Amino acid sequence: MRYILAFILLIMSQLVMAQQGLVVEISIEENVQNSQDVTMSMSKIVMGLNETASVDVEGDYGVTIVSKQLQGKRVNLLVSLHDQSNGAPKLIGDKALKLTVGRSAHYKLRANDHLYKINIDTRYGELDDDDAQKD
Repeated sequence: MRYILAFILLIMSQLVMAQQGLVVEISIEENVQNSQDVTMSMSKIVMGLNETASVDVEGDYGVTIVSKQLQGKRVNLLVSLHDQSNGAPKLIGDKALKLTVGRSAHYKLRANDHLYKINIDTRYGELDDDDAQKD
């Protein structure tokens, strides 16, 4: 009986751990050179570690993130940003980030006369289908 209870507890703990995922919140600020125009867009991806996920950010941008778990709470994220405002996706740029989950990273990309300021916030959270958009 003791072994059956231990086995059930082991299975339940694995199910709880399997539901934890990585929450990546993305904010994009687009500035047009020689203009006062500024566009702000935000979204989030809830994904597992060591997987690829994509999200449509307010119809203007497509973001694909490839995550790889490193030691401890460190992750490697490859973030690809696409401009979708004119219909077909156009690659703005890619950025590889190594960060500790719970921290944020900021970087800039330039494309033509546009400057994109990207902020990435990370945390652990529940893998919930209502929040996640995956490939």
